[in-house]
Amino acid sequence: MPTNAALNILFHSKINGDLTELLDLKDYMAKQIIGDSKIAERVVKEDNIAFLQKQEIKRILGDRKKNNLTRSAEQNDQISKYNPFIYMEISQINNAINLNIKSSLIANYYFKGYRTTKITIQNMNVSDKTIFEVKNQTNMYANEKFSLAFTEIKNGKIVGYSVAVVPATTGQKGQASCQLTLLNQNEYIVDDGAKYFDVSKLIMNMSV
Repeated sequence: MPTNAALNILFHSKINGDLTELLDLKDYMAKQIIGDSKIAERVVKEDNIAFLQKQEIKRILGDRKKNNLTRSAEQNDQISKYNPFIYMEISQINNAINLNIKSSLIANYYFKGYRTTKITIQNMNVSDKTIFEVKNQTNMYANEKFSLAFTEIKNGKIVGYSVAVVPATTGQKGQASCQLTLLNQNEYIVDDGAKYFDVSKLIMNMSV
């Protein structure tokens, strides 16, 4: 069956890049494959997954433009105003690094980390006392990249924000950086978290 074969290729393919820190793109792509037999028939190798991913990103973004600010020195006013991760409290308890975003919200929660680890919770109720454990040295692959995000639907568009530990833009293997993203009605903004807060605890000992 073309659909099952396409899904098998999808599930064994690596998905990286735009929006993967905010959304489970594999889930979105799987729905496209299941919902359209013509799409399923076109997925016969991993290269086709890369093309499908580009198409899905284009569909989600619509007329919104990507604005990568990681190499600029200035803070972005949209990130400063709407991404609550810049005000979060980062704490270390024994082997764990925890985050508290000091906000109250109801949104879709998405955590991606530890290679194949993914956690999605729809309409999660978060208070200023909610604690998120993002790193624990007792876990397998605890020093690999991760992202934590919240999204919702506004005016028919997916909007949201995230914090992520990713490979450094220097390109030097093993170095990590912290990125903030914001997906609003007009833009998909990617910025360097170090411009907004002390990221040292998040990127410490990371071998991304």
